[in-house]
Amino acid sequence: MAFTEPPDPGHARTLDELVAQLRLLKTWAGGPSYAQIAERVNRLWTAAGRPPGERTARTTVADCFKTGRARPNTDLVLAVVEVLHPAPGYVAAWQEMLRVIRSRAEAATFVQAQLGLPETIPHFTGRRAELARLSAVLGDAAGGQVAAIAGMAGVGKTGLAVHAAHALLRTGRFDNALFVNLRGFHPDPGRPPVDPAAVLDSFLRLLGVPGHAVPADLPGKQRLYRERSAGRRLLVVLDNARGEDEVRPLLPDERGGPVLVTSRSALSGLTGAVQVRLDVLDPDEAVAYLRRTVGAERVDREPGVARRITAELGHLPLALTLAALRMTAPAHRSWRLADHLERLEQRRAHLRLDNAVDASISLSYDQLGEPEQRALRLLALHPGADLDAYGIAALAGADLAEATRTADRLAAASLVRRRGADRLELHDLVRAFAMARAQDEDVSAGRRAALARLLDYYAFAAVTAMDRYAPRVREHLPRVPDPGLPVPPLTDRAEAAAWLDAERANLVGAGVHGVASGHAGLLSRILFRYLQTGGYLSEALVLHTSAAESADPVARGHALVSLAATHGQVGRYEVATRCAGQALACFRGAEDRWGECRALGTLGAIASWDTDFARSAGFLREALTLAREVGDRSGERTALTNLGYVHGRLGRSAEALEFHERALTIDQQVGDPSDTGRTLLNIGDTHLRSGRHAEARGYFRRATAIAEQAGDRDLHVEALLCLADASAELGRTDHARATHECALAMAVDLGSLHQAARAHTGLARALTALGDPVRARHHWLAARDHHRELGLPEPAEITAGVGGPVTAGG
Repeated sequence: MAFTEPPDPGHARTLDELVAQLRLLKTWAGGPSYAQIAERVNRLWTAAGRPPGERTARTTVADCFKTGRARPNTDLVLAVVEVLHPAPGYVAAWQEMLRVIRSRAEAATFVQAQLGLPETIPHFTGRRAELARLSAVLGDAAGGQVAAIAGMAGVGKTGLAVHAAHALLRTGRFDNALFVNLRGFHPDPGRPPVDPAAVLDSFLRLLGVPGHAVPADLPGKQRLYRERSAGRRLLVVLDNARGEDEVRPLLPDERGGPVLVTSRSALSGLTGAVQVRLDVLDPDEAVAYLRRTVGAERVDREPGVARRITAELGHLPLALTLAALRMTAPAHRSWRLADHLERLEQRRAHLRLDNAVDASISLSYDQLGEPEQRALRLLALHPGADLDAYGIAALAGADLAEATRTADRLAAASLVRRRGADRLELHDLVRAFAMARAQDEDVSAGRRAALARLLDYYAFAAVTAMDRYAPRVREHLPRVPDPGLPVPPLTDRAEAAAWLDAERANLVGAGVHGVASGHAGLLSRILFRYLQTGGYLSEALVLHTSAAESADPVARGHALVSLAATHGQVGRYEVATRCAGQALACFRGAEDRWGECRALGTLGAIASWDTDFARSAGFLREALTLAREVGDRSGERTALTNLGYVHGRLGRSAEALEFHERALTIDQQVGDPSDTGRTLLNIGDTHLRSGRHAEARGYFRRATAIAEQAGDRDLHVEALLCLADASAELGRTDHARATHECALAMAVDLGSLHQAARAHTGLARALTALGDPVRARHHWLAARDHHRELGLPEPAEITAGVGGPVTAGG
């Protein structure tokens, strides 16, 4: 095939389609091999001053041409485009499309699933046949059944699904429900359907899986979700699906509970699913709804007019709900139904979009005061899934009392939906209406100012929350000016953690929207520790990748370090090392010594994770020297701790102990009990590996006491596990068994599968030594199950234990 012009990247809508354009570009350029392209890219990068360590390889270039990837290697793809067709305008077009496509992919990770159901729709009317069918299909808690409700926008699919789900829960055959809005038909193209992997991540956490135990890949998430949902009395509601591809990964297997799906499309491709087609209410049901909401006496006084009103509204439940609220408003209670009909007919005649929903929303909107109208228009600009009164206050530039009143009035008018006690979300149709009104009624400068206030609020509230959530990193948090907006009370760690959890999707969304304004870089630095310790891998990659586009080299450097640490967490050591190396170059170019120290420390940590301990020690020594030069006590302590670990793995126990003892001195000076406890564990581990079991046990006991006093349950479990191991080495088998039992109970309570697996293994060893193989095998089996659930290789010791002898009753 011959091409006269290079392919246009603007034709692509998805990453796979962009890859197809890249393949066409390769053909247009004469079909060079991947090795030839890699050679040209390396020449380009060398001329640009990039270090030899950042050279690319043929296989890495070939990866750019493969479909099915989660996100592109933007830097390399642009280099490939440049060597194939170096025209600046053409390269810029590819850069823009990569940004757009990646933004869509990133937005797909924003999801807010919930354990439990939304509130049922007030005055729910009719749908008896549909409810009976859903009850018959889904009522068997044995599980595996799928029912799909399909119908047009505004027809009441979500209302029916929630009403049916509540009825099923009331039967007592189910203990709870998982609910998620898959955002299949969001009016904002920047808010695409939710990525199934993000939904599974949220579901698994709601089912008690700790963040660090959630697999990084979609197949791993599916496997663990199906294992966790198997045999549970759990109802799953998947609302607003776009198609079968978004639904299939979220279905439990035949051991799981039933699933209820809603969509505007008929999901006929879901094998075995029962299809429930939902149409508008029939005329009698529509009038019955008006009698229940507007009042039987008013409707019966003008029955013909009531029927004409319901017909004018297309018998659509959403339109009828909004109309009923307007008819019962204090200002309109004296109106006859004929007056409402006349007003509705006049409005329909003047609408740009001549449909019942727009007519009804428009009339409800017109009854609001100006502050509420403006607030509704601004809410449509919000980049997240939902928001609270503080978010409304930031968008509107209002105080909290005014924002709360506005939220209440919008909810009372059914123009927003309550999500829990204090959060609000917009129906897709209302959002589309409000977005159109914002374009018509608000100047662009006003919209930009509202979003800027929102981003300022999120950055300041986030840094306030992290100050309480992780006080040890306080000195490393960026300085964020107080925007003078209401901020929720975040007085302790529990309140901070709850706020961060509730706002996580909004904070990441704010970062993605705030690259040019600098908010991406701020939020990336602020939230790094929260996202890392919580195991929020997808959100971390989205936020840090966006921040890595910052114009400021220091902000870019910190984002790259955070990206490196995130990739390193899941074993992507080559990518992690490349990111950390780029960060080091950013910091050195900006002469930022503290950032340079952070990058070196991260390079050292990545090398140690990759078992290159000698190289790790080199980076860590540089980081230690820099930390001391800049007076970074926290960085010094981290470098000492990591050096102690690395020297221990190199068999240099004396040096390892020296580093850990120096870290302990800093811990005691800073006064952080949890850090002190963890350093004591490090020292005890070093003694244990060297055969000094009694000394190790003493350090573990001190760490246990500190954990109890500090209320650090994670440290407490770790200390108990180490103490039990030391007791076993000393031949104190009964004490080892009892301590492992305590550790297991706490690990189960915390939901830590890693620690539970260690406790089961320790208990199996102890019971074997005590001559109880039957109970020992029970714990070997549990340890094996946890390893499989975590996706970890099964140790030979566990395999042998599971296959051991079983006596009667085993």
